[in-house]
Amino acid sequence: VGLDANQVIRTDPRPDSQDFEPNCFPSVEFDRADFPWLFTPARADANGRLRPWLCLVVVREQDGISIGPVGQGPLPVLQIAAPARPVDELPDLSECWAWVHGQAAALDSSSAQVQAALGGAPELSLSRLLCPRRLDANTSYVACVVPTFELARKAGLGISVQDSETTAADALAAAWSMKPTAPTQVTLPVYPQWRFPTGPG
Repeated sequence: VGLDANQVIRTDPRPDSQDFEPNCFPSVEFDRADFPWLFTPARADANGRLRPWLCLVVVREQDGISIGPVGQGPLPVLQIAAPARPVDELPDLSECWAWVHGQAAALDSSSAQVQAALGGAPELSLSRLLCPRRLDANTSYVACVVPTFELARKAGLGISVQDSETTAADALAAAWSMKPTAPTQVTLPVYPQWRFPTGPG
């Protein structure tokens, strides 16, 4: 239902930057190298791909996109509804494992050096979320860190989660899905958020 603002050590672009290059991917960096997976209730798949518990989405400012103040839940709320389309604004969560990584400043890539960096001084490691969206030039966007699991989405919105839901067959369901059909409306709680326009291409 929230995260420590001190975990966020950098955003790219910076909030209210005026000329972010539209050919770049927005990102947010966290102090802990394991932060994006820290509260993941799932296990890695057969290919070793572990879904993070949060991701970065970047939505175009337009009719149908709104970020409201805290409502019945503890967090601000991102609403995507007509005429905006969630399929145009949100990434495919089945690929969210590919858009997050940890980084360690080690002397070389050996296991011992990487482990030393991860377990050493905090400035030697971090984690990063990227948003894979292709941006348009001279366009205003809102970047939001949101949960990737449905139960976390409900908790962040202040919707009661029953104990039985945490052990149900769909307990690890995604916060949104574009299959078999894309939803016409998506409501998400928002952790950090910031606005920025892009510059010319």
